[in-house]
Amino acid sequence: MDVPLKHKSCVSESRPVACELCDVRERSICADLRPQELSHVERIMSRKTVAKGRAIMAEGEPNEALFVVVTGSFRLTKHLEDGRRQVTGFLYKGDFAGLRTTEENPYTAEALEPSLICHFPHRFLDEAARVSPGVKDRLIARAQTEYHKAQDHIVLLGKKTAEERVHSFLLSLADSIGEAPHQGRRRTRLPMPRQDIADFLGLRLETLSRTLASLKKKGRIVDVTRNDVVLVLDDH
Repeated sequence: MDVPLKHKSCVSESRPVACELCDVRERSICADLRPQELSHVERIMSRKTVAKGRAIMAEGEPNEALFVVVTGSFRLTKHLEDGRRQVTGFLYKGDFAGLRTTEENPYTAEALEPSLICHFPHRFLDEAARVSPGVKDRLIARAQTEYHKAQDHIVLLGKKTAEERVHSFLLSLADSIGEAPHQGRRRTRLPMPRQDIADFLGLRLETLSRTLASLKKKGRIVDVTRNDVVLVLDDH
């Protein structure tokens, strides 16, 4: 079922707590800023709660704001010419959406679970970047990171087997939101449905299911449910 795409009606706004207390500050544009710069950034941003299934930005709409995920996760999608939806990525704690590389949003970002974001209108963020060089540096670095992630995904789809794709995805997910390793194993949540994973990896749903079963049989994962997976670490 389609979800509403007008992000202005999909979030509730509140003033932020001090950036010094933010869980994702070290991965956000606020990292390494001086107190005066932090004060300026706090004046232009707000925190917004996003309900599961709601969009913070929609493909083709004006790219008006930058979003930083504080808690929760998001699915990124694009619509193909034939109307099909393609999952192009996921956002987790500390990730950015709405980098100003285009005038229109290149994708839709929908919450996979109740989430919290920091919201920076571009018209104010441009001014902050001029006043605070640290902000500009962070935006440039993040844009480069997003480029490399896109290149890695192309390699993932073009050069790796189904088993390699799934295992690489699970390892990447564990690095992003997984628990600390324990006795050579690592548990991570699966906030997205199986169909989203299959779409992202360019696999059929039944192929994904068979691949997960194969990885479990080979001892590369210990257990997998709808909500989480336990991985066996290769260096144990």
